[in-house]
Amino acid sequence: MIPLVAGAVWALATPAPDLLVTGDGRHLALRTASGDLALLRDRIGDYTADMLAENGGIDGLPILLSDLPDARCSRDLCLMTRRTDGRDWRVLATRSAYLVPVAELVAACRRADIVVSERRLPRGCTPRWLRLDRPMLVRTGGVAVTFGRGSVRTVRHADDAHPWIAAPLALERRRSDRRRLAYRPRPREMGQ
Repeated sequence: MIPLVAGAVWALATPAPDLLVTGDGRHLALRTASGDLALLRDRIGDYTADMLAENGGIDGLPILLSDLPDARCSRDLCLMTRRTDGRDWRVLATRSAYLVPVAELVAACRRADIVVSERRLPRGCTPRWLRLDRPMLVRTGGVAVTFGRGSVRTVRHADDAHPWIAAPLALERRRSDRRRLAYRPRPREMGQ
């Protein structure tokens, strides 16, 4: 009974995350003021929606961020504000594969606390707290953020040494080596 009670107390004392980001940066779920989860994109698979709902600690289906009154979404970007413990948290996320003008994106990044993107963000994109773009998510995997505690939990850790996890840089080097080795010019193509 003691382990069960300790587990129940621990589960109740651990708050559900306010922001969940998938390892590829394509999908995110933000907790609303009412406790629901809101998704960035409307085109999301059932598995991903279920996984985000389960990890967010809700039973029902998540809603769309663009339907929330405190979210300003365009086809390419979405800016959401979430109030927690007397503080407003501003989350900016990219929604499309189209490039946003750099000056516009850099200005939006400066006004946000957290920026999430499935692609590499420009160097000038410096949010107030956390930048989760492709290079960062390759290293961390999925991310769960709890605003009130200021905690960030990642799927991957620096000391992970599992055989099924390939080092991201080594994997990229192997891919580029394969591409380079796939094309071998014939002597006459080299000017001989």
